[in-house]
Amino acid sequence: MTPIIGISTNLHTVDKGKFLGMERIYVNKDYIDAVVKAGGIPLLLPPVADRASIVRYAEVCDGFILSGGGDINPILYGDFPHPCLEEFHTGLDRAQWALTEEILRTDKPLLAICRGIQLLNVVLGGTLWQDITAIGHPVMLHSQYSPREDIFHPVSIEKDSILGRLWGEQLEVNSFHHQCLNHLGRHLKITATAPDGVIEAVEMPDHTFVVGIQWHPEMLLAGSDKMLPLFQQLIAHCRRE
Repeated sequence: MTPIIGISTNLHTVDKGKFLGMERIYVNKDYIDAVVKAGGIPLLLPPVADRASIVRYAEVCDGFILSGGGDINPILYGDFPHPCLEEFHTGLDRAQWALTEEILRTDKPLLAICRGIQLLNVVLGGTLWQDITAIGHPVMLHSQYSPREDIFHPVSIEKDSILGRLWGEQLEVNSFHHQCLNHLGRHLKITATAPDGVIEAVEMPDHTFVVGIQWHPEMLLAGSDKMLPLFQQLIAHCRRE
């Protein structure tokens, strides 16, 4: 059967017009297109706090994508707000935190993208740099203003990793983030870094398939199929369940 891939969604509050103040749930279409192109069925998962619903999500879906989005409330990983902290929604954070825990508990295949890798890290006890300028040494620009399918900087990949087996030891990626991983969460292994040392990918070797990446492979598919094998790997591991 064709695997069902649950995709986490984001919260947006309308800030103008006749629907001012209305909350909407959304995800960028690139995620949906990537899953379909890789041979899966995308299923959008609204953020809910109800434990029974989250358990049901894990039962229905064969694999998951934690999608990109806004910042995470730093109080959830024991930090104080940095001046460069951007918009966050604590309710969304808590709902996606519970979903991530259930995905890991059931060992369902997981691809965590941008905000997703950051969420995965804090769920496992790690922390974030709330803005890359807080790192304390010179860093590159990590939020490009060019089209989403443009490559922006290289990453170095660990040879003995899922990503290494897909692309070798070097890859060029796009970049749309101002936060990044700081202290690493439990059981995570760093598998890719930017030239300035920013963590670009992690994996969990003791799980079936858990890959977190800081760039946006779904956006790069608008320009080429270079990133398609990553989504195909997610689908392939779902079929082994």
